[in-house]
Amino acid sequence: MKRKQDQYFGRLIVDFVNSPTPEEAGEAFIRGAAKAFRFGTPFLEHALESYLTLKRFGETLLPDDREVVNLLLEERRLLSIVNNLPCNISLASYDYDGTRALTFKIQPLEPKWDNENPYEEDLFRVPVSGAEEEWLGEVAEMFDEHAPLSMEMDEVKERLLACLREYVELGDRILAIRRAIPVEKMHGAQKMAALHSQIRTEKEVLAELLERWRMIVTEVMEAQDLSRNLTLQDLLLVYNVVNKREWAVSEEGALYEKPVFDESYFTERAGLADEYHHNVLVYAYIEFLKIPGNRGKLSRCPSCGAFFVAAPRQPTGKRCRICRHPRPA
Repeated sequence: MKRKQDQYFGRLIVDFVNSPTPEEAGEAFIRGAAKAFRFGTPFLEHALESYLTLKRFGETLLPDDREVVNLLLEERRLLSIVNNLPCNISLASYDYDGTRALTFKIQPLEPKWDNENPYEEDLFRVPVSGAEEEWLGEVAEMFDEHAPLSMEMDEVKERLLACLREYVELGDRILAIRRAIPVEKMHGAQKMAALHSQIRTEKEVLAELLERWRMIVTEVMEAQDLSRNLTLQDLLLVYNVVNKREWAVSEEGALYEKPVFDESYFTERAGLADEYHHNVLVYAYIEFLKIPGNRGKLSRCPSCGAFFVAAPRQPTGKRCRICRHPRPA
C-alpha cells in the first residue's frame, strides 16, 4: 500500500530536523520534497546534482587554484571581521594594485545639520607604502579622533590594527600571485571564492533554521492547547500566504490548477535561503497536521532523541525504528 501524501510531508519534516549537519539537512529537504510533491527520480537526481555543498566545492577546486582561492577567502574573512567590529569605522577598500591605500568610511557620531545629508559618511585614506608602524599609527590616530570614547574602544582598536596588519600582508601575497598568473585564471579564482562564500553563508542560515525547526516541532508536538499556541498561529499565517491556488491555461488550451511548488522552485530558485526552505517546511507541516490524529503520531525517541512519525498501531512513547531494530555490530 502506498504511503499517503500527508505521511510524506511528515517524513520531510522529521528527516530535516533529525539531520546532524546543515548540509545533510539540505539534502534531506530535497529528498523529502521529491517524495512529498511526487516529482520523480529525474528531478531528484538533478536537484541533488545542483545542490551546492562545501564538500563538493572542495572536490571541484583544482589543486593549482587552491592557494589563491584560500588567500582570497582569508581576505574576505578579515574584511568581515574589520567591518563587523562594534564601532563607527569600516574599511571601504584597499587598492593594493595601485595607490596602495586603505580607504575607511566613518559614520558621524552626531548629525551634521549643516550638510544636505546629516548622516553622510566621511572618507579617510591611509597610504600603506611607508613603514608599517607609520601607517598603523595613522590609522590609530584616526580611530582615536573619530571613534566613541570608551574603555571598550581600546580593545576594538587593537583588534582593528591586528586585522589590518594581516590584511595588508595578505594583499601583498595576493598581488604577487596575481601578477604571476593569467588574468582569466585570477578571475576564475575570484569566482570560486565568491561561490565558497555563498555556500558557507547559506549553510549558516540553514543551521539557524534547523535549530528553529527543532524547537517548532517540539513546541507544537507538546502543546496542551493548540488554539492558543502562538507558534502554530505564526505557521498558519505563513501557510495562508504560501498556499496559493492559482489557475492557468496550458499550451493545449486546457485550464489547470498550478501546483503550490513546482520543480523549478527547487532547481532554479532565487532569494533568501531562510525563506526558501521555511515556506516549504511550513506548508508540509500544516498539510501533515491537517489530518486528524497526525499530531499524536509525532514522537521523540527516548533513546536517541530523534523525531519520528509513529506507525498506526505503534504506541506513543516508544523508541524510533532504528533504536528498536539496531543493526548488528
